[in-house]
Amino acid sequence: MPAHIRPDGVRPDEVTTVVHVLEAFRKLDPDLPIQYALSFMTIAQNEGISIGELAERLGIAQSSASRNVAALSRWHSFGKAGLDLVQAQEDPRERRRKIVTLTDTGRAFLEELRAIVKPAVHTPSEPRRARSA
Repeated sequence: MPAHIRPDGVRPDEVTTVVHVLEAFRKLDPDLPIQYALSFMTIAQNEGISIGELAERLGIAQSSASRNVAALSRWHSFGKAGLDLVQAQEDPRERRRKIVTLTDTGRAFLEELRAIVKPAVHTPSEPRRARSA
């Protein structure tokens, strides 16, 4: 039975998928700001992005992007443990620039998110062809 589509074109299963993704972020930290989630997703889409580029893509101040990256890194501000999803390293070509990539923990979390989203991606299945002997 096809999913019910509302008059505005929204499918309830699509909304449920978004809710499951947000719940996955909430499991990391119940008080996690949406800005951190957006930062993580932007870094995941653009590994090797600089903090300045992250700020530009998100439309936030570079200082805010830097705080977001710190919260998503191993150590947050004031020695508080972070989420260890990303790491920022000095760009060897430009020492003032920090390059942000996912950690192994971040990659595992991204795979968890992909597993949530993947079942929601509807692709027509091809009929199986009989094998010739």
